[in-house]
Amino acid sequence: MFDFNDTRYTHMPFVASDAAGNPSEFCCIMNGEGLWKLHRFNGSKWERVKTGLPADATECGPTAEWEDGMWKISFIAGGWENDRRFRLYRMYGLDSEPMAQGFADVGFVRKNRIASATRRGPVFIVEPERTITLAMPKVAFLYRLSYDPLQSNRLLLSGSFPNGEIFSWSYKPGMKELYSLTADGVAAYKCAFWQEDCFYAERLAGFEDRRIVRANMLKETPLPAADFIQETEEFNRQSLVQGEFE
Repeated sequence: MFDFNDTRYTHMPFVASDAAGNPSEFCCIMNGEGLWKLHRFNGSKWERVKTGLPADATECGPTAEWEDGMWKISFIAGGWENDRRFRLYRMYGLDSEPMAQGFADVGFVRKNRIASATRRGPVFIVEPERTITLAMPKVAFLYRLSYDPLQSNRLLLSGSFPNGEIFSWSYKPGMKELYSLTADGVAAYKCAFWQEDCFYAERLAGFEDRRIVRANMLKETPLPAADFIQETEEFNRQSLVQGEFE
């Protein structure tokens, strides 16, 4: 049992298995300058993930996986002086140099899958043999795109509709299973899962003045996927050629 127990503003939780199979927590914590920075709980305290990006950069949306004897993480960052654009980054090791994967406002990298989108979508999921596109015409903004580490094909999306209503969804591409996620009576904003537990960013004051809490009560409501997400799949030429001779 664990919690994201920091007294500062926190959001963007993510939990991953460490080398021993135990849960390891990642999130974003607001610093004294009002900027969000990547942090990891080292077992006794929260410590900064040293991305090496400019001091005035905003960092958000961490995901992580222990593989090949190191933490492989991805995150979104940008907003520093002279370049306000946001990008999706990946790092092989906590002290490595971040590698930009492209411009994006939300997204993650896991193994050979790159999932990303701008604020208004669509979401592109790029794999070596195919690209999946998720268009969401009823969605006004996307605030986070992540995944369930124990069900890697289960995407977790937070966003808002044109009327300002916040939503939190889980969606499985290919299976086209869409669920609305409600925690303690509100949308499970920027949520993360670990086994049966759901963690989300509970609003305390302003829109992003939040703290990560464990949901006391989680409700998963099935939605008609075709009403909200238009999924298309395109295979690259090389995979098609290989398929002809299988």
